Amino acid sequence: MSPFIAINIILFSTLFFGFRPLTNPVYITGHIRLNPKDTSAYVQGLFVCVKGDGKILAKTFADSKGDFNLTFTPGKEKLFDFFCQGIAIDTLLLSSVTTFESDTPDMTFYIPAPTKKNTLGQTLCPKCKKADKVFKIAYGDGMPLKMDISKTGDTTYSNIVNGRYYVGTCLTGIAKYYCDRDKVKF
Repeated sequence: MSPFIAINIILFSTLFFGFRPLTNPVYITGHIRLNPKDTSAYVQGLFVCVKGDGKILAKTFADSKGDFNLTFTPGKEKLFDFFCQGIAIDTLLLSSVTTFESDTPDMTFYIPAPTKKNTLGQTLCPKCKKADKVFKIAYGDGMPLKMDISKTGDTTYSNIVNGRYYVGTCLTGIAKYYCDRDKVKF
């Protein structure tokens, strides 16, 4: 092959495909299962989605057994967050994933997701892997609010009072914890 043809092929490829590397779609076969320690959830018909950089990349519904399929093409996202939502279930973070083992992963999520603790016994957020902004969720009618007034006179309110995140509903949900850093329930 002559150098002229090789240069033209490279130039044409660069112009046609651009400088962005090609990525393959990810075909996920997923399963939502009840956590053996808490079987109060209802997995049939759950809305399931995956987000990257705050944008929904794919969404679907789980079937009667909690199985689902998702397909999306990753872009520049560094983290993929899997959420579910359904009847009597708030939007829950199921898991955060940085990479996939293959283009066709088979993934199982538990609802509620099992929690991990650090060496001090504090619950870790499954997204940021930190415990300093994780609060136990308190359900109930009365919703206390913490009011802070800054030096400039601005007023802010918070649902976090005395180390608990108050949801403000008497309906007890599946979520046990809330991360104030990532604004997610799990």
